[in-house]
Amino acid sequence: MAEFRVDEEGGDGYGRLGTLDLPSHTVDTPALFPVINLIGGTTKESGGVWRRMRDRLISAERLQGIMFQAMSFTDYGVSPHNLNNFWRKETFHEKFRNLDAPVFIDSGGFKLMNSDTFSDAPTDGGVENKWGLYTNPESILGLQLDFGADIIATLDYPVPPNLNQQEREERMWKSIESAIGCLQLLDNPDQFGSESLLNPTVAERIQTGGFDPEKGGQSKPGVYVAIHGHDDEWVSWYVQKFLERVEEESLEELFDGFAIGSLVPLRSSIDVLVNIVNGAKQAIRGKNLENEIGLHVFGVGGKQVGLLSLLGADSFDCSSHMQTAQYKKYTKPSTWEHLHLDDLEEHLENGEFPCDIERCPLCNSDSEVDYELLQEELNLNLGYHETEARKERGEWIKSDYYAILAGHNFEVYNDELQRVRDAIAEGRLLEYVVGFAREHPDIAKGLKQAQVQDETNQLTEDLRELGATDLIPGPTLASDQKKLTEWGAGVEDLNETRSISLKHTPSSFDILRQKYSPPEEDDVLLLIPCSQAKPYSISRTHSVLWNKLGERTDRIHKVTISGMYGPVPVEKEQEEAVLEYEYVLANEDNRQRKLVTKRLKEYLERYGDEYDHIVGYCASSNYRQVIEDAIEAYGRGEVFPRNPRALQLTEHFRNTNIQQLIDYLDENPVVENSKEATQN
Repeated sequence: MAEFRVDEEGGDGYGRLGTLDLPSHTVDTPALFPVINLIGGTTKESGGVWRRMRDRLISAERLQGIMFQAMSFTDYGVSPHNLNNFWRKETFHEKFRNLDAPVFIDSGGFKLMNSDTFSDAPTDGGVENKWGLYTNPESILGLQLDFGADIIATLDYPVPPNLNQQEREERMWKSIESAIGCLQLLDNPDQFGSESLLNPTVAERIQTGGFDPEKGGQSKPGVYVAIHGHDDEWVSWYVQKFLERVEEESLEELFDGFAIGSLVPLRSSIDVLVNIVNGAKQAIRGKNLENEIGLHVFGVGGKQVGLLSLLGADSFDCSSHMQTAQYKKYTKPSTWEHLHLDDLEEHLENGEFPCDIERCPLCNSDSEVDYELLQEELNLNLGYHETEARKERGEWIKSDYYAILAGHNFEVYNDELQRVRDAIAEGRLLEYVVGFAREHPDIAKGLKQAQVQDETNQLTEDLRELGATDLIPGPTLASDQKKLTEWGAGVEDLNETRSISLKHTPSSFDILRQKYSPPEEDDVLLLIPCSQAKPYSISRTHSVLWNKLGERTDRIHKVTISGMYGPVPVEKEQEEAVLEYEYVLANEDNRQRKLVTKRLKEYLERYGDEYDHIVGYCASSNYRQVIEDAIEAYGRGEVFPRNPRALQLTEHFRNTNIQQLIDYLDENPVVENSKEATQN
C-alpha cells in the first residue's frame, strides 16, 4: 500500500525531506518527474525524438520517476484498436523492461474536457465513442491501471484562468466528486465494469483480490487528488470541501497527496504560483495533515523548485526540457537562459559547452557530440532513404541529437532539484533561495509574495536576520495584495480582466445566422487561426503578422477561424461569445472539424465574390486542414506558407513564410473599381 511520510524538516524551518513508499518503488522527496511520452505511435519503436528521449531518460541515474500524460496518445496517430489491443494489454513496466522507476500518470483532464470526442458515458446520457473512454472516474482509472500506473492523479476538470465564478465552482465540485468516485472504486473494486479494464492481468487480479496483493489482488497505486484554483482562497476552499467529502464517505486512508493543476498557463507568474501553493498548504495544515499528505505541483519544475519547496511543495514535473530542445534551445545552467544554438557560440568556454554537470549526456567529458557537430546535424535535412541508411548502419539521426539536447536540458532541471535537496538536508534552504532570488527577479517577486501571505511575519523576520532586507517587500508587511501592488514592490495584482465561460457551444455564435456584409473597401480576405488570447487582434500570433504586413492591412479583411465557431470577422471579435469561449480544435475532434469547415465553406460561398483575393495564413495542422478543405470546395484561394518545414507555431513567425504572403499581396495590387465591377 502506498504511503507518504515526512522524514525530516529543514533545520532552518524551511522545506522538508520525505518518502513516498509505493508497492514496487520508493520516491525520495522533493522529487522531479520528467514528462515522457511512453506512447509515441503505434509500436514501441515509434515516436522519433520522443522515443529516443524516452529511451535515454528511463535509463538515467538519479531518476526518481516519470510523468505520463494519460491522453497524450491522441497526438501520435494511435487508433482506438491500437490503443485497446496493444497499448492497454500490458503495463508500461512490462513493455519497457529497462524502466526501473515509478510511473506517475495524470488523468488527461485537459484533453478530455477540450474535446468533443470524449464526453459522458452512454449510461450517463453521453454518446458512445470508438475509444471506450469517457469523462468518468471508472473509465480513466481503468486506463491508468491498464498502463500500470504506480501513482495516479484523479480525473479533474481543469479551471482556465478567468473562468466566471459560477462555472468555476461547478467545475471544482465536479473535480471533487470525481476524486471521491475514484477513491470509492479503489475502496470497492467490485464496482468496476468489465469494459473499463482491458489489461487481462490487471483485470484478473482485481477480480480475484481487489487491491489486496495478499489475496492475489492488484497493488493499489499511490493516489494524488487533483486540486484547482487560481488564488489561495479558491484552493483553500477546494481542499476543505474535498476533505469534508472524504470524511463523509470514510475514505481518509485512500489517498496520499494533492496535485495542484491548472498551473501551466500561470507558471510564468511566480507570484500567482506562490499564492496558490500557500493556499493549499494552509488548508492542509488546518486539518493537521501536513505530515501525511504530499503536495505535487503540475507543470512546474525548474528554477522555481527551491522557492516552492521552501513553501512546502514535495514534487514537481516538467516538459520544458523537451519543448526547448525541439526549438533547438540549450538551457544554460548558470543563468537559466534558453539559448538558441545559433546564439550559443559566444557562451562557449574554450569551445566547450558552458555546463559542468557530471551526468549531462551532452556536456560531460565522455560525450562525442560537440557544439559544431550538434549544430551541423540539427540543421541537416536528410532525405528518407539516407535517414533509413543511417539507421541500418546504427548511426545517429537527427532525432538522436534532439534527444541528447533534451537530455542536457533535463539534467539542468534535475541538478537544481538535487541542490535544493542538499540545502534542505543541511538546514540552509532559505539562504539558498535568497541567493537565487538575488540573481533571478522572478524568484524575488515570488519570495515577496510569500511574505504577503505569511500572517506570522516569520519569513520576513528570518530574511531580516540573513541581511536580506532587499527581498522584503516594503517598510511594513502588508496582508493586502492590492496595497503591495500599489507600493510597486515587484508583485503584480492577481486580478485578471477577461472572464471566460465553458458553457458556450457552436450555436453561441454563427456569423452565417447574422445579418452581415463584409466591408466594401477591402479586396483581400485573410483567413487566420484563432488564438487563446482574446480579442484575437491583441494576441501575439495576430499582432506579429499584422505588424509585418504594415500598410498592406489597409486592404485586408481579417476573418479568424475559431475552433468553436468557424469564421469570425474582425469586426465581431468583441462579441461576448467570442471573447469568453475557451476551445482549441484537437486532432481527434472530427465532428467539430467538419462543422468548422462547413461554416467556412458556406461563408466563402456567400461572401467570396466580395473579395478579389482569398488567402489563408496558417501553420497549425488542424486549422490549416479546415482552411485548405474549405478553399478547395469553394474553388478559389491560396494558403500560406506554401511549403512549411513543419506544421507548428514556429513556422507562423518565420520571416520567410510571412514574406511569401507579403510577396503575394505586392504581386496582386488593388484593382481599382474591381469590386464595383463584380457587383454589377
